[in-house]
Amino acid sequence: CVYTIHPVIMNVAVSNAETILLNSANEAVLKIFEDEEITYDKIVRLSNNEDGYIKGLEIDVYRINQLKSLISNKTSDLVAESEQYNFGIPIGSFFGNDFANGFGPLVPFKMQMTTTAFVDCRNDFKSAGINQVLHIVMINIKINGSFVVMGYNKPITVSTSAIAAQTVIVGKTPD
Repeated sequence: CVYTIHPVIMNVAVSNAETILLNSANEAVLKIFEDEEITYDKIVRLSNNEDGYIKGLEIDVYRINQLKSLISNKTSDLVAESEQYNFGIPIGSFFGNDFANGFGPLVPFKMQMTTTAFVDCRNDFKSAGINQVLHIVMINIKINGSFVVMGYNKPITVSTSAIAAQTVIVGKTPD
């Protein structure tokens, strides 16, 4: 009986844990970007030549590193806000019968989680037309975590990304 119940519990627990981690990362990004009022100009400085055309761009490394740290800390804090997470599985899911799966009263379970968030940034340049370049600053978040449910411990990893800033840089159109 334990051999049929344990996989069901672990599958549902993994799904719940992944959702909690991804939601925490997304919420952290939104909160930090709102609090810090992040715009393209706060992350990237463009330099122009005497004719007004862009000759280069400089990423504000201090600001990017600050964002990485704030997002990482906020993600971990959001997960740690709750000591235990609760979820339920319909009792019919334990019978191994397709007709009973998902039916019946919920059997409650408690889950504890720990996490570590790793945040990295990257720049992408993509062609956007004749002498036009789309510049994107991306934030990549990888969260390693572990959860305990009914005495079983399982590591999990989730990843997500967010656009920190983007703009189209227009150059001189050739004659």
